[in-house]
Amino acid sequence: MKKTKKAFSLGEVLVTMGIVGVIAALILPIIKQTQPDRQKVLFKKAYNNIERIVTELINDDNLYPEASNAEGVAYLGLDNTSDVTVNDITYGGATKFCRLAAMKLNTISTEDINCPGTPGGNGTVGTPSFITNESIAYYIPSTSFAGDATITVDTNGEKAPNCKYNASSCTTPDIFEIIVSPDGGIHVDGVLEKSYLKSTSIMKE
Repeated sequence: MKKTKKAFSLGEVLVTMGIVGVIAALILPIIKQTQPDRQKVLFKKAYNNIERIVTELINDDNLYPEASNAEGVAYLGLDNTSDVTVNDITYGGATKFCRLAAMKLNTISTEDINCPGTPGGNGTVGTPSFITNESIAYYIPSTSFAGDATITVDTNGEKAPNCKYNASSCTTPDIFEIIVSPDGGIHVDGVLEKSYLKSTSIMKE
């Protein structure tokens, strides 16, 4: 007596595929929503890097010692641009903070440090002060910290879109601004930057 082989009929296969398709259609949007927003994650990383660097520098009496200028006005901290020497390299003047920041971060190339950096925007690529191993480009101005200084970061390195947030022309930016005060205070003014820092989640909104 012949044994008959059991197999799925074409109808059963089609029904199964239909069920799988429906489940995928329901689950994929949820999975997409829970994926990390890369630009948000990298901006937070850049902000934390700047926060750490500023804290380390301003609390280092060898790099930013307490002193007064010729008029007897006390320096707040980062505005002390007097020369300091680290590992036989002298840092001072308006590029002091930029070059010390580069020293504190793992940059891709120590030979390609540009102080000051020139930010890009509106689709154009600037000249970064340096790029880190995470491919975040930092644009640090030449400043004596007579007032607040604005550090620009491009979380996408030199890749597109190279734009700051704009509700109509750039809704998924990769360029953000971080403001550093002479006394070491750090804040952001941008709407999106504030939103990213307030958010405890890295889920897309």
